[in-house]
Amino acid sequence: DNVYASGGDISGSTNVIDKISTSTDGNSTDIGDLTVGRQYISGQSSETHGYSSGGITPSSNVIDKFSFSVDGNATDVGDMTSSRRGVAGQSSSTHGYVSGGEGPSNVMEKFTFASDGNATDVGDLTVSRDYTTGQSSTTHGYTSGGTISNASLQNVIDKFTFSSNNNATDV
Repeated sequence: DNVYASGGDISGSTNVIDKISTSTDGNSTDIGDLTVGRQYISGQSSETHGYSSGGITPSSNVIDKFSFSVDGNATDVGDMTSSRRGVAGQSSSTHGYVSGGEGPSNVMEKFTFASDGNATDVGDLTVSRDYTTGQSSTTHGYTSGGTISNASLQNVIDKFTFSSNNNATDV
């Protein structure tokens, strides 16, 4: 099995997609490029593909997709509802989610893995914040931490269900 890392900040935004083996120790391998170099992006994954969403290039709403089975470049498969960096990413078995982001933002949006397309706004976080972290269980997405305008650190953990479109709750 492998894990993947994409984008980032190497003296400016980078477009690199790296693959890291979980079965042996060693360095990552550059296996392709995002459609545009960017930093402060979120990641999502289906069974077959990795996704990189949002970020700064100076600002991006791009959703890129790359294959797990064949090394290669990503393709632009859709757009987020707005350009945001510092967003959190979550994944259900059928959809990718993007939440929060610079602004700060309370937007939660999702896009389907079954076909390429744009994300749709599906609810709100309890607190608008940027530079958050995303987590996923099999039934829920979580958005934790972050800041309000890079100043006030937040300790909020929001939870939202994957089974319906609703606002998050502070858990």
